[in-house]
Amino acid sequence: MLQQNILNQTQGFIFLFLFWIVAFLCIRMFFKKKETNLTFLVSNRNVGLLLGAITVSIAWVWAPALFVSSQKAYEQGVPGLFWFTLPNAGALILFAFLATRMRKIFDSGFTLPEYMGKRFNRRMELLYSFTIFIVQAYAVIVNLTAALLLLNLVTGIQKESLIVILGLMMVSLSLLKGIRSSFVEDAIKTGMVALVALIIVPWGILATGGLPGVISGIGGVTGKFTNLFDPTIFWTFGIPISISLLSGIVIDQQQWQRAFSIKRKDVKTAFLLGGVIFAVVPIMLGALGYLAANPALNLKILPQQHQLAGFLVLSKFLPAAAIIGFTAMILSGLVAAGSSALSAVSSIGATDFYRKIKPKASDKELLKASRVSMVMLILIGMGISLIPNIQLLYLVLAVGAFRAALFIPTVLSLFWNKLSAEYTFWGIILGMIVGVPLFIYGSITKNPNITSFGSLIPIIITLFTCVLGGVTNNRVFKFSSLLKK
Repeated sequence: MLQQNILNQTQGFIFLFLFWIVAFLCIRMFFKKKETNLTFLVSNRNVGLLLGAITVSIAWVWAPALFVSSQKAYEQGVPGLFWFTLPNAGALILFAFLATRMRKIFDSGFTLPEYMGKRFNRRMELLYSFTIFIVQAYAVIVNLTAALLLLNLVTGIQKESLIVILGLMMVSLSLLKGIRSSFVEDAIKTGMVALVALIIVPWGILATGGLPGVISGIGGVTGKFTNLFDPTIFWTFGIPISISLLSGIVIDQQQWQRAFSIKRKDVKTAFLLGGVIFAVVPIMLGALGYLAANPALNLKILPQQHQLAGFLVLSKFLPAAAIIGFTAMILSGLVAAGSSALSAVSSIGATDFYRKIKPKASDKELLKASRVSMVMLILIGMGISLIPNIQLLYLVLAVGAFRAALFIPTVLSLFWNKLSAEYTFWGIILGMIVGVPLFIYGSITKNPNITSFGSLIPIIITLFTCVLGGVTNNRVFKFSSLLKK
């Protein structure tokens, strides 16, 4: 069924090299001035509404949005795609209000750990820095892995070679201009996503019988999942993925970096608009999953290829040019997402580590620390990405159980002036200790009930400890102190 090796290996290397060169030249062309720490990390805090909305929405398009959307539509029909799309878009809308609050009380910040350190103490800053480093390492790994799955099928290039090429591509582009490199890559990614959403996906739908073909597959491959509010899908997938995504964006330094980069007056609108723009991506790619599930097409998709359901439909019914266009969209999306993670870690390396070690560090030294952080992260990500049979969906949920422990404390820290540093810290630790093993056990035993509890437990524990600590705390934090120079 799959037209493997649409490009031979030589053509595949040329394809990757051309993309690399185009992205490199675009970054150099748009940003010619020498970088400072402020431009490298937060683009002088002067990003406008249009670019802001585009970059926050497109930066949220990770591998899950490009692959899991069609996978869930294929496997679980209407409720599967619904519970993937709704919390994804909702996360950006929620973040609009958190980012607005952050800019009001901590307008000159660079990172979330930096804020938590000033709000509480150095121990809390280190806890957040460590957790966010893990989350961004996951971002690099999950995007490298997704790119490997597709590019290996299209070009036949060995996975080891692809890891080296893609890793070098991500880090070399990021090292140029930091967050501004990400903005250029996001613009390229937006153009490619528009190409797929407006031309290639409709083309694929028309080539397979039009909208009736999509409708025939809305129940998933088994045809059983037509109830939007299917209770089983809600409990086993809807709850854990919602917790994963909502908690994920709250501690996502990629989005906080953008929140600190956008003009303060445009922050809320940019994220609200970004949530609406984002929703188009999983809906359009989910339509391909419904096509794959259409029994009339008689597609034989192996279980290990469910992540590629949308791509496999196009590869059977559209010419090679369309497949290359789809592959270019995936490549631009995953490289941009990986580069964004590197940029996010660079701000933590410079702000939360090097500046603490050397408070009077020069701009040149901070830029060097930022770039060293990028190199460290990409080496870790490249090393782990070769683990066989990594499932993107498992990675999304596993990391969600880990970062869920920071969700409630982060939100409350922005609004509640009596939150206790001691209770909050140990609540986070306890939530991680209990929640993560539960999720791992549930995944190993394939017990979705335990997996869902593993996602919920950190939320419950941290909510209880934060409320208990706040009620018994006699100290009142003055948010106005964060604005003092």
